[in-house]
Amino acid sequence: MNTEDFVKGVYQTKEEMIKSYFDNTTKTYVGELIKSLNIDSKQMETLKKIIDGTLTDGFYSLLVGIDGGASIGNNLQQEYKLFDEENNSLTEDITGFAYDYFQESNL
Repeated sequence: MNTEDFVKGVYQTKEEMIKSYFDNTTKTYVGELIKSLNIDSKQMETLKKIIDGTLTDGFYSLLVGIDGGASIGNNLQQEYKLFDEENNSLTEDITGFAYDYFQESNL
């Protein structure tokens, strides 16, 4: 695995979460809460955009934080290094790939 594969996997996880929340055939806690709102389709689309934006901001901030471009929580801003089982770095230019997947895809 390389950094792009890692970031792409995080992005795909976000997309799968959103899909599962709004899929009537999948039972999730969040999905059940959404269904309980009994909102119309226009409101549902707005809610979907809100959740998508929230997850995008959260995952993007975490990835940039790993790269040292932002602090994670109240901790000092610092760079972290992640490696897979084969000792391949998963954090080379993580901010660039995070921008490509999480910001460029939303423009």
